[in-house]
Amino acid sequence: MSSLNRYKFTFGNKALTLTTNHDNLFMEEVERVAKEKYEAIKEQMPVADDETLAILLAINSLSTQLSREIEFDDKEKELEDFRRKALDGLVGKSSN
Repeated sequence: MSSLNRYKFTFGNKALTLTTNHDNLFMEEVERVAKEKYEAIKEQMPVADDETLAILLAINSLSTQLSREIEFDDKEKELEDFRRKALDGLVGKSSN
């Protein structure tokens, strides 16, 4: 069983501690990307409060994740179709 890591950082005005399976190097990159995306949204909506910005960041992240999952599923289907056609071709050749 892997040990859990407690990663502490400040996001906006909040001090946070995350319990995660990932190491600090990975979490530092997550923190960097989160802050970068947060600042990008904040530039577009300078009067929005921190909570609104965080909610928009979460929704944007979920949207990106869902798009990637759909794309991954599509690629898996393409690969399965390719394998099936290749296998059918081999079976057809061995029948002759």
